[in-house]
Amino acid sequence: MPVEAPIRPPQEQQTQILPKLNTITKSEDTGSVAEQVQDTVFEFPEGISAFEEAKRFELLISEEIKPFAYFQSLDVEGLGFVCIDPFLVHPSYLVEISPQNMEFLDLAKPEDAMTLSFVTVAGDPVDTTVDLLAPIVINVKNLRGRQIILEDYPVRYNIWQGVQALKKTA
Repeated sequence: MPVEAPIRPPQEQQTQILPKLNTITKSEDTGSVAEQVQDTVFEFPEGISAFEEAKRFELLISEEIKPFAYFQSLDVEGLGFVCIDPFLVHPSYLVEISPQNMEFLDLAKPEDAMTLSFVTVAGDPVDTTVDLLAPIVINVKNLRGRQIILEDYPVRYNIWQGVQALKKTA
């Protein structure tokens, strides 16, 4: 059985990866300040599950919706995903990335990975869920990403319950 590299960045690293990639810009249409990865395009050679034609994305971060972010396709107009760092909402989340995925991403060490999970926003925020089964993993060194499938995690993990569980363990 192949050895898998676990990805669970230390707490201080979780909060430092995104700010290192971002610069602050001001939206001319709305006047709101938003952070975005300026002139940075994340490449997904295989696309995202069910959206294989979407291969290039940018990450938009706004103070108004943090810790959520918006992962916007540059190939498919109007396609984007609300996402979140899954380590912020699941007390024991662990991404195990196979040697094949490590090679595909050209990922030398787990610390060079950024992991995001897609969010399903509900009308009632208490019902909002995150997909822990199929996160996206991005090599922050070469900006190449892939959506991977894990085992033993739900597609719809309730974020509110996760935050409450994290409060109990803190």
